[in-house]
Amino acid sequence: MGTVLDLPDLPTDLFLIVTRYLEPVDIVRCRHVSRLWHKEFIEESFLRDVLIREYGAAREVRALLELEVSHRIRNPSGDDSGRLRNVWRRTFDRVLARDRALKSGRPRSVTKRDLWGPLTNLLEKQANTRDRYVPVFPWGRYHRSAGQRRGVLVNVPLEEQVPTDLFETEWTYDSGLLVYPDMIETQAYVLLDIEQDTISVVPFDNKDRIVRRIRLKHNLLVFEWAEKEPYHKLNELEEVHRHYVTAFDVQSAKASFPWLSQWNVMFRCEWKLHYLGFPLSAQDTWFSDHSTTHYAVYIWQTNRSAWGENEPIESLLIWDISQPSNASVEPRLVKKLSYLDLDFLTIRQRDTPFLRKIAIDGSVCVYFFEEGCNRERGSHVGHGYEAGRSNLRDAVWERIVGIPVLGSGPRWENKIGRHSTFTWELQNADPRSPDPLTPKRATCWRYANMGSGIRNQVVRDESAGIKYSVVQRTIGFPEIWVSSDSHSWSTEIDLQDIQWRWKQINGDERYLIIQSNEKLHILHFDYDLGAKEKRGRPFLGTAC
Repeated sequence: MGTVLDLPDLPTDLFLIVTRYLEPVDIVRCRHVSRLWHKEFIEESFLRDVLIREYGAAREVRALLELEVSHRIRNPSGDDSGRLRNVWRRTFDRVLARDRALKSGRPRSVTKRDLWGPLTNLLEKQANTRDRYVPVFPWGRYHRSAGQRRGVLVNVPLEEQVPTDLFETEWTYDSGLLVYPDMIETQAYVLLDIEQDTISVVPFDNKDRIVRRIRLKHNLLVFEWAEKEPYHKLNELEEVHRHYVTAFDVQSAKASFPWLSQWNVMFRCEWKLHYLGFPLSAQDTWFSDHSTTHYAVYIWQTNRSAWGENEPIESLLIWDISQPSNASVEPRLVKKLSYLDLDFLTIRQRDTPFLRKIAIDGSVCVYFFEEGCNRERGSHVGHGYEAGRSNLRDAVWERIVGIPVLGSGPRWENKIGRHSTFTWELQNADPRSPDPLTPKRATCWRYANMGSGIRNQVVRDESAGIKYSVVQRTIGFPEIWVSSDSHSWSTEIDLQDIQWRWKQINGDERYLIIQSNEKLHILHFDYDLGAKEKRGRPFLGTAC
């Protein structure tokens, strides 16, 4: 009788062929068979190959590969086995645990941060909030669909009115950093490094200021705010407040002690958003975005002319914010487009706007994202038929228009309808930009494969291939789903009795941040994050 070889006794090439049929979780189970199996299935080079094959998009895997490349460039003849000893094993365990938590929809832990504190008086809370934060209101649009209550048999279809766009929040998140108002202890905005559990105070003076929007992106923190006292009276009912923008650099700082803050928040520049200002109402709105060097804003204002003019006032403004400035020198305005220019570029919104957001990439190109659906209703609803944006057959459509600020133009366009194919309309512009921030094509993400339902918001972690979707299917409260396009799976997030309502969410493959009435809830999907016992209160680092 021939000798029966155990799996670890096989030649290396046969061992690798056989183990390719194993799921990543099976590799962990194999470690418990025997000491010999344990030794083989924790081998660094083996786990490295599995991670690259199964989880190559995970941020830890990408960081380790970049570290290997940089180490080989600096030391071509050196051996990095000691430098990266046991790193691949720890990374494998961490990434696998996070992947299983995401696929199950159950976070491994949830931490909370207080925003306003336990204010017992509702009127006091509303007054306190409005004195500090008034969001930029979304369009007056809602999604109309007919359906039935879940688990309840009814004979008459019910009409549902679901807000198309969620309300913005007084906090922002990007790449593990969370900025939120800590009005209980510091009475200021703070920056939280979620992984390190350290806090830095943001040097933004919120006294006599009303924050309208806050955004952290590319390590640049932007506050859009208004003066608390009105500048002048617009009419009998409305008062105008002057609006400004303040930008801060968020820089990494190496501290001598692990409990000290690892980030410095430094002032970069400040400028006036609008020469007159806006009332604190839903009648006027604006969409903005920024890169590391430029800030763009599209402004839509209701026409309050006494001469009977009905068309809203529209403009697009772009500033160069690459250089620090002071109170006497503001950033330079590099582009200003009036409503006539926007009409020429076919992106004028008029009184039935289609715009969902604007974006600016590293090559200084501004993108207008428009969408429409024949199931939408509200005061700001337009189907685009008369403007040539869509076809009468298209129940759902989306369009992206890019405007190069610097370089050739005037624009490029990509649009899609449900009953039409993708079409490109390019004019003296190259859409194949190497910039990863450049959008590739329209997708109709809000309505695709949703039947009579709608996606209110989608948050994407493009590098990891993970996305969170706020889904409203029938009557009731919305759901949050997590999915992966590359691995074709999706599951609903277990909110664990969190009283979350119609406000935007944010996150990445490690965390999901949602807001209840008075608290921020951070859902941790990493096995070793959020579960550590805190050793005293995190140090409040001093910002520059």
